[in-house]
Amino acid sequence: MAAHPVRLSLRIEIHRLMSFILRRPIGAEENPSRTVEPGWDSLKHIELVFLLEDHFGMRFAEQEIAELEDARGIERLVESRLTEESQLDDKGEQCATA
Repeated sequence: MAAHPVRLSLRIEIHRLMSFILRRPIGAEENPSRTVEPGWDSLKHIELVFLLEDHFGMRFAEQEIAELEDARGIERLVESRLTEESQLDDKGEQCATA
């Protein structure tokens, strides 16, 4: 089953950012993880977190940062944050028009 277009677009964007930090191409179907990716050390992890936060305009809690283990986990976290923001925006618009 094919991924939803928005989810696929998010995955591609996250992989593009990861490729920049890890200095290697990362395909859309790859799921690089901290435990097996040779270039993903603690410094690269923090660089990746800063880049993701800046790119998507969000901040992650310390616990969330510590729990980011692979590309799919990053994708889930970013997607959930974007969904939360979208829902908050929808509620704000509803209040403004009421």
